[in-house]
Amino acid sequence: MGTPAGLGVDMTHLDDLLAYAESNRLTVCGMAAILVALIAWCDWVIPNISVGFLYLIPILVAAPALKGAQIIGMAVLCGYLREAFDPLQWTTPPGVVPEPVAWDPRDWVAGAAGRLLVVVTGFAMTGFFVVELNQRRRLLAAHLSEREEQMRLRREAEQRLRILIETSPLAILTLNQSGLVQLANESARKLLGFEERQLQGEPVDPYLPILKRMLHSHHSGGNIRTSVECKGQRRSGEVFLAHVWLSTYTASDGPGLAAVVWDASENLRDREGSGLDSMMATSRVLIGAISHEIRNLASAAAAAHASLIPAAPNLREDSQYQVLGTLIRGLEKIASSGLHVASDREAVVADLGTVLDETRIVIEPALREAGISVVWEVSGGLPLVQADHHGLLQVFVNLARNSQRALETCAQREVRISAGLESDLVVVRFRDTGPGIAHPEELFQPFQRGADASGIGLYISRAILRSHGGGLRYEPQPAGSCFAVELWPVEHAVEG
Repeated sequence: MGTPAGLGVDMTHLDDLLAYAESNRLTVCGMAAILVALIAWCDWVIPNISVGFLYLIPILVAAPALKGAQIIGMAVLCGYLREAFDPLQWTTPPGVVPEPVAWDPRDWVAGAAGRLLVVVTGFAMTGFFVVELNQRRRLLAAHLSEREEQMRLRREAEQRLRILIETSPLAILTLNQSGLVQLANESARKLLGFEERQLQGEPVDPYLPILKRMLHSHHSGGNIRTSVECKGQRRSGEVFLAHVWLSTYTASDGPGLAAVVWDASENLRDREGSGLDSMMATSRVLIGAISHEIRNLASAAAAAHASLIPAAPNLREDSQYQVLGTLIRGLEKIASSGLHVASDREAVVADLGTVLDETRIVIEPALREAGISVVWEVSGGLPLVQADHHGLLQVFVNLARNSQRALETCAQREVRISAGLESDLVVVRFRDTGPGIAHPEELFQPFQRGADASGIGLYISRAILRSHGGGLRYEPQPAGSCFAVELWPVEHAVEG
């Protein structure tokens, strides 16, 4: 039986014998019985020579297969046979030839009982020694097997970790206390432009200077675990936006740093492009809403301007009257242009479930921090709706923040958000346990006096929803307030 290399231990032949005796009890006990009989026979045929010491052999053979009481019994048997066949202790009258064996202990010489006790004790202790040796052997074998299994598992874990690092799409590298790269995976070499040469041993400062600064800051304090966004530079000189997760540690050769780096440049471009598109879409909605208001005012002013002529025909020649007419027509053109810009949009589709999930991610931390509980009652299988994804997210976030401001001074703080199908519409409701709305008729008017924020949030939110055929309305409640967002499923979509 071999052992792992490096431990400096080899299992001996005795270990093999002990293992065999433990696993083949009947065979070993039969062999021990044959040995006892053979030794007794030798004592019988050679009466003048004592071979009683040979009884140790069957005890050594049988002990691994016996229990404690059985070992004592065998020791008593072997001790008795040794004394019975011992030619030095027979008590026979002079001139009488002694028998080869004295079965009756009363025929033994004086002191034989003491020798028997010593012999039995020695045989028994020998048996127990073998048992203990076998127990130690089992423990050692189990320990070595466990160590070998642990080493195998460690090798497998190291192999899996090595595969994970090498195949990771993220750049992974470690630095020593001098800021030199100790380990770098394939993604790190590609990120920093080292496809044709090794990155190990290179200073990291020219490429990711933030890492060396964080490593030096570790010298004056405890370990650091954080994430940062910083400028990175490839070997070719190209600059990129790096998002870095890093941690410092202390090894036997001094402090070190491990970093996972992601090139966030593409994400930055997508984010800024998406933000610009969202801003343009919101701007068109706002232009359309304001143009609609201007057109209504201009239409009313044009009607009032025209009604002055029947009462005072001479006003047609009045210069101020003509300037007023020109101003009204200019406002109508501005309103028409704004409405034309607002109508120049593509039909869009939003996954309402995804928008609600993103809303939850955005609003829940701030609400929990303010001591407000949030209850979600969202039906499963919500359909796709006709709405702009980012615009709808802005509407939901605005409604949640309005509820947060309303609950600041309330004892009971709860926001309940529900979503489900009602007739042909999908309705999302934001309820809160706030003080309610004193003048709901003024809710959707822009630039309200006494508003907590800019006063145009609800106005813009309703305009965004109306631009895709939806709507936003206030539902009076016995306590608190409730705003209902109405959206058209794609299969029932209408033009706003």
